[in-house]
Amino acid sequence: MSVVKGYDGSLDFGALIDSDTSYRTHSWTLDVSADTQDVTDFTSEGWREFVSTLKAWSGSCELFVDSVSATQIQPSDIGSSATIKMYINSADYLYGSAIVSGWNPATDVQGVATQSLSFQGTSDLFYTST
Repeated sequence: MSVVKGYDGSLDFGALIDSDTSYRTHSWTLDVSADTQDVTDFTSEGWREFVSTLKAWSGSCELFVDSVSATQIQPSDIGSSATIKMYINSADYLYGSAIVSGWNPATDVQGVATQSLSFQGTSDLFYTST
């Protein structure tokens, strides 16, 4: 068994971020969760019991800013939605519809200019392997 190298990953987010162009995306994260409801009753024998209810997913990605694409993400992009594909490697990825929920550009005198983009899933999240 071999490990998956992080540099094999990428991200496509509709027309906003395309992994085939130089958007300088260098990381992405994904949080998947399910709400749970306590259904403990008198027959539970002292142990709490739970059922899963609503599911949700959200995430973020980090981009470097370069002189060619200093304004690649715009404040007007907040609220836009598209299909997002988060590649683990060239064959395996997660995908679903998402809405842009936040944009955070940053510049530090000791570092490089970056942008982070947060998104909220608006559909099922799927996994595929080609």
